[in-house]
Amino acid sequence: MESNQRTDRWASLWMVYIPRLFVVVVLLAVSGGIAMAMIATKGKSEKNPPAGASIVVQTIQAVHRPSDRIWSGYGTARTMGSADVVAEVAGRVIDRPEAIESGRSVNKGDLIVRLDDSDYINALDAARQSVKSLNAQISGLSIETEQMQNQVRFAGQEIEAAQRDLARIDEAIAQGAGSVGERDVKLASMLRSQREQSVLQQQLDLIPSRRARLEAELSSQRANERIATENVERSSIRAPFAGELQSVTYRMGDWVGLGMSVARVVDLSRLEIPLKVAASASSWVKVGDEVRLWISQPGAEPDQIGQITRIAPEADSSSRTMTVFVEVRQDAEDPDRLLPGQFVHGRVITHDPHDRVILPRRAVQSNHVFVANKNADGNRVIEVIPVKVAYSFESKMPDIDPIETQWVALEIGYEPVEFSPVAVSLLDQMVAGMKVKIVGDQEQINETVEDSP
Repeated sequence: MESNQRTDRWASLWMVYIPRLFVVVVLLAVSGGIAMAMIATKGKSEKNPPAGASIVVQTIQAVHRPSDRIWSGYGTARTMGSADVVAEVAGRVIDRPEAIESGRSVNKGDLIVRLDDSDYINALDAARQSVKSLNAQISGLSIETEQMQNQVRFAGQEIEAAQRDLARIDEAIAQGAGSVGERDVKLASMLRSQREQSVLQQQLDLIPSRRARLEAELSSQRANERIATENVERSSIRAPFAGELQSVTYRMGDWVGLGMSVARVVDLSRLEIPLKVAASASSWVKVGDEVRLWISQPGAEPDQIGQITRIAPEADSSSRTMTVFVEVRQDAEDPDRLLPGQFVHGRVITHDPHDRVILPRRAVQSNHVFVANKNADGNRVIEVIPVKVAYSFESKMPDIDPIETQWVALEIGYEPVEFSPVAVSLLDQMVAGMKVKIVGDQEQINETVEDSP
């Protein structure tokens, strides 16, 4: 019984709600169709220009003029002249001038520290004495050579005399008057003379080798003398060039080892900045271009002006930049000088070889400009002219606009006709065919004032 009642109740509910649901679906379908039909048949409204001129606009003449393209970049300054002054000899510091402190200026050759040079002076004296001794021995060889040559000549004369005596005895013996014993005595005397001559000649022949050995020793001692002289000079450690002391390590009484760093000298008069600029600047920048530099954010006047001296041959693919090396010459005493290690912003000034139409950046809307040319009735009518931007840049051009700093240079051949007045104000109200007045056209401006309510 209860089951039948439940079934009847569900049946009655379906009979009530199904028609209502059907009506709702039909109404939704009809309203959707009506909406789609209205959208499909919607007319497109056209923005028509006002019948009369109602606004006064500022314009700039489309004139070809020279311009400079500016490439912005960044880099860290580094010195082109710096040196770690190291000790070339070992020794104890016996002198350090009072003015030698970090941050002080030095001139080339100024004494930084002096080391004890007594050992090097002694070595120099010993080398000089050896040089004198060897020079004396070499000079003595000349005298010895002359005497030895005389002795060899005398020995030769004695041999000749002994040979003549021997020949006379042989002749006497042949005639039966000579003595064989006497001949043996003469022969022995001649042989002694020949042996003495041979010994003397041998000594004479050895003199050149002795001279060569002494001269070699003399060269060695002279080298020792030069080294000792240099060591004495190196004991006084001096500034290699004019600059400022970054640091000084040793003081009076300190022991300085060979090769130890004593001081660091930095030349602030010449700095170099590896400046990273856009890789697209490769066909524009060149050696000799001017670079304006700012230590903080770029402003009106640059802190320093440099010049490109080198250009890296490769670009950085990760940052899409290339490196130009900018040299800066400055007064090292200037309190506003650029310091090594400072981060700087730079702008490279490159000259465009072509004269282009230069306009404020705001004047170009979606690659179009609004030109206010006169029509046949003498009225100024807006024309929409397509243009192509070659590049944009930041600069002050007071001869065009005393306030504007954002500019674009138009591509040659994709620009308004020469001397066309290009609108630069009220651009959001511009439509093609609109009649306007331009600032500077006083007659039309007066008409506009009279017509205004």
